[in-house]
Amino acid sequence: MISQIYRSLLTIGCILFLSSVIVFGLPVNKGWAANSFTPIASIERVKAGAKDLEGKTQEAIGNVTGNTKNQVIGKAKQAEADVRNAAEDVKDNVKLPERVKAGARDLEGKTQEAIGKVTGDRQDQIVGKGKQVESKTRNLIEDAKDKVQELFE
Repeated sequence: MISQIYRSLLTIGCILFLSSVIVFGLPVNKGWAANSFTPIASIERVKAGAKDLEGKTQEAIGNVTGNTKNQVIGKAKQAEADVRNAAEDVKDNVKLPERVKAGARDLEGKTQEAIGKVTGDRQDQIVGKGKQVESKTRNLIEDAKDKVQELFE
């Protein structure tokens, strides 16, 4: 019976995680937000939320069953989620170099293209390719800046 409760809670956690990814991580194809895709939460924040939920679930199961091992592991997972969120807070406050932004844009484009291939949505495929081209262009601009800087050094 305990394993059934654990599986049920784990299933609920997975559903919440996938729902969060869909709500916060997929582009909007129609409407005013269609022109610019900006996820509300980063994937790492969603993972941290899922880890926190998993930890709370495991701790609750440990509390119900009296299993101290599950209680401790659950608290450890919650602590890990707190550390992940703190790391994301630091990232949000740091100005990223253009090359990192270009890499993120490339990854975003590849993801959107892959989603388009899976769903059969040509617009997502095209927009994803466009983001990859934008990333390559940013990298070329950074290469040119580096060359110009080398000339003046």
